[in-house]
Amino acid sequence: MVKNNNKTENRITNMYIICISVIVILVVTSVIFCSIGHLERLEPLYIRDVSIDITGMILGGLLLFSLFGDKPRDKHNRALFRLIFTLCLLFYFDLGSSFMEGHPKVAFYVLLTNTLIFFSEAFLIYCFWAYLREELEINKKDIPVLNMICKGTLIFELILDVVNIFSGFLFTVNANGDYIEGKFEGIAELPTLIIYLTIWFVMLKAREHPKKERLVLLTFQVFPVIVHILSVATGDFAMVYPAYLFSVMLIYINVFARRSKKILEQQVVLDKQSTALMISQIQPHFLYNVLTTISNLCVTDPEEAEETTVLFSQYLRTNLDSLRQTDPVPFKAELGHIRTYAELEKKRFGEKLNVEFDCPETDFLVPSLGLQPIVENSIKHGIRGKDSPGHVKISSKKTEKGYEVVIEDDGIGFDMAAPVKEDGRSHVGMTNVRNRLKQMCEATMEVESSPGNGCRTTVIFPLS
Repeated sequence: MVKNNNKTENRITNMYIICISVIVILVVTSVIFCSIGHLERLEPLYIRDVSIDITGMILGGLLLFSLFGDKPRDKHNRALFRLIFTLCLLFYFDLGSSFMEGHPKVAFYVLLTNTLIFFSEAFLIYCFWAYLREELEINKKDIPVLNMICKGTLIFELILDVVNIFSGFLFTVNANGDYIEGKFEGIAELPTLIIYLTIWFVMLKAREHPKKERLVLLTFQVFPVIVHILSVATGDFAMVYPAYLFSVMLIYINVFARRSKKILEQQVVLDKQSTALMISQIQPHFLYNVLTTISNLCVTDPEEAEETTVLFSQYLRTNLDSLRQTDPVPFKAELGHIRTYAELEKKRFGEKLNVEFDCPETDFLVPSLGLQPIVENSIKHGIRGKDSPGHVKISSKKTEKGYEVVIEDDGIGFDMAAPVKEDGRSHVGMTNVRNRLKQMCEATMEVESSPGNGCRTTVIFPLS
């Protein structure tokens, strides 16, 4: 599963890189072409249209580049990426039309470019429909009819555009390379309108979605339509595509503002979990046990008492330092803390506790105090309940899935199918550990146990 996920992530990364590279190449070549060609057409309107299109491509490219670094690249991320990429292409086709229009030698390319403009605008609205589904968390299977209408409408637009190349009923281009409106040009707006109506219908139904989020999504439908109506009245359509860009930027800002808020909320949760874990490591009973051990050693073995005191101070320092540690730490550092804890417990249990380390792989990151609680769990709930000596083994190795850390004991074990005991004690310790491993390192934790057969906990840290 992890291997398949890595392949998918690599495929998406390559797609993103290709798309961003395409936009960069298009922008660069367009700027060069604009600077060395068609100098005889430097009328104010031409300069304005070209400037708008190049600016739109650059801004869109910057948004795409920002999305490239955003993870996870889930369906929501990819839907927004497609929306912005399609808008960039729309600006490019409009730019190409501005470059070539009025030049007899490229009359066919003027026709082809404008055909692509017609289809790209409809496809842009369809991409927004796809993004809307992800934003509102609507499964395609829940709205099969509406989804079929949008897909069918897009196919209808494609057929219209292809037929128009040969018939010219929407628009045509004369021998001089001039764009000429057709008698039925208005039909080209019909597919876009149908998709818009579908979007509005879904928006009206999504009343449970936050009002602010719906208003931001509404801008993509309202602003371009208003600008389009004004453009029809004035005969100047230059601001239609910038209206799309403005709406996309509002959506982008809203998405990242929401994600930033979510990250802050997750950080608060992680801080609380880190504090809870630290406190759980220095519970009064543990302090009492260690101090009692040191007290007894002061009488029987002063040198060992001194050694134990040093170990205990190291243990406390690491726990307190973890409160300020918000980033993962090297596994080697966490392993050192586990050794300190194990030595302290060994002072207490003596020959009843044996801890073995087999960790040749240490070059990876783990959450601070992310693994030590698992070792404590093995000793406290597994080994302590045995009448005979118990063993705990901590091992690490590198596999195809990632870095694998295994903590296993031959303690009393437990029934994993048994309900949680209602004994007034907290049973969320391992849940917090699991959550911190997932949130901070995308690690997975699997526990295997049965009564009388000990416990085995496997944590896998994916390869970075």
